[in-house]
Amino acid sequence: MKNVLVRVLMFAVGVPALIGVVLLMTQSYHLPFNLLIVAVSAISARELAQILAARPGSYRLSPAAAMLLGMIPPAATLLALFSETPPVVIPAVLTITAAALLGYQGFRRHETGFRRIIPAVGTSFFLLIYPGLFACYLVLLATLPYSTAAILVFLATVYLNDTLAYVVGMLFGRRNRKVVPISPNKSLEGFIGGFVTSVLVVVIAGILLPNLLPGAAWRRIVLGAAVGSAAMIGDLAESALKRSALVKDSGELIPGRGGLLDSVDSPVFSAFVFYYLYRVLFLS
Repeated sequence: MKNVLVRVLMFAVGVPALIGVVLLMTQSYHLPFNLLIVAVSAISARELAQILAARPGSYRLSPAAAMLLGMIPPAATLLALFSETPPVVIPAVLTITAAALLGYQGFRRHETGFRRIIPAVGTSFFLLIYPGLFACYLVLLATLPYSTAAILVFLATVYLNDTLAYVVGMLFGRRNRKVVPISPNKSLEGFIGGFVTSVLVVVIAGILLPNLLPGAAWRRIVLGAAVGSAAMIGDLAESALKRSALVKDSGELIPGRGGLLDSVDSPVFSAFVFYYLYRVLFLS
């Protein structure tokens, strides 16, 4: 019960604060929100590096290096928006960073470090992609028409999914847990509750904001279903990493939820789904 109360309190405080950040400087590509995304990606990368290093004998990347790798992609994306640089700059930055990481390995001087080359490259590349590359799409939401509403609808679709999945699972899912062995506390009822919530959020948003989500209702249903599914998969994917590393949480930064990555795994994973599907369904 204490954990539930802490979650509710964090939701009551965190959601208004996040909405406030989204509403700040909307005319400047949502600069405060996107700076927050850069910071979140950096901290999440540091936590993920700790997860990857939790196994005995695993490669341990320094916290500073992990944070840098996590923040490079979203920071480059944000700079590209303000400099009005063509989108090709994003893969260019990723390629240059990856080439630098790989090329550096050719200059190792001691044989004791040679066996660490593959684990070092694998860990570094992984952090560059997740959360780094995935977080780029959170920044790119600022480029969509009616971007303020689009960002808020996306966040509501993801976080209400998570909240209702937790509540429905707690109330009705005690007998149907272990549906997914990688996260045994999750239940079938919880998955259904979260999925339906995501669809309803987008459908209702389409009624309230017809300019943002125009056209037939099936488009909104498809968007809500896809983003809701991606949000749940993102949560399970992070659970898989923690399960492999034999750790419960990614950290202790957020009371009642664990680390920051535990709270942003769903939006980070599902942002690209919202971004591309929105463009296909409502802008093409």
